[in-house]
Amino acid sequence: MARPLTKTEPDGTLYRRPAAVEAQVDEAIQLKLPDLRRRLLVTDRNDAAYLRSECLVHLLRHGRRAGDQALMSAVLPVLLSRCEANLLATVPDGRMPDATSLRQDILDELTELFVLDGLERRNPDELDFYECRFNKAFRTLRIDAIRRAGRRSMEIVDVAALPPSEIKDGPDAYEDAFARVSDAFKVLPTQEWDAFREPFVNAIESLPPDERDAVILVHVLGYKEESEDPNEETAATRCNCTGRTIRNRLTRAAGKLARLKEDL
Repeated sequence: MARPLTKTEPDGTLYRRPAAVEAQVDEAIQLKLPDLRRRLLVTDRNDAAYLRSECLVHLLRHGRRAGDQALMSAVLPVLLSRCEANLLATVPDGRMPDATSLRQDILDELTELFVLDGLERRNPDELDFYECRFNKAFRTLRIDAIRRAGRRSMEIVDVAALPPSEIKDGPDAYEDAFARVSDAFKVLPTQEWDAFREPFVNAIESLPPDERDAVILVHVLGYKEESEDPNEETAATRCNCTGRTIRNRLTRAAGKLARLKEDL
């Protein structure tokens, strides 16, 4: 039987694994190691033998607590390979500086959660959510890491308001401003890159919070404005608004960022 979860919802109720996950955990925990290894080779999610990532998390935690190194050595590489595949799609090379190191940092942070599981007094049940909704938990971990990297890269500072613009508003000016913003964050960091990037950082940081978030999500981190796929994370879902609202914010921001055109 699966070990009960201890993390609680805001209302005090205990986290509960989905029924399908609970059933699979109960089954997998009884498997002999050779049988488990065969199950771990199944990669088709539609195959009944496929082990969910939530189940793998439970097996890793079970192995950690039982001191079963063989179990952990069998399961951890499979879980990390799934996460790596996710990161190659969501943190691709060319979208942000040193994406390779960022992906590795995220994988290292996930691995550390397992290393500290059961030992960390401040948050001993952090992995409980990963046993319930792994994709959502890992997405949160990934986004937090990207935000931290973004803050380090952008060296956020308080800036004064931009001077009045003499550029006429228009689609060409908007597109040019956004292209420059995107390009500024798509090259590897060098001294020249830092100097070139600084005016963009200052301009972005001077925007109202809603406009700034829209610009960073769409033109720095590469999120779509919106999507017809309800499960896809976009700038609109991150900001809890419609795609039209995101586009309106980008339009307002473009009018301000276009002022950079004369100076670069």
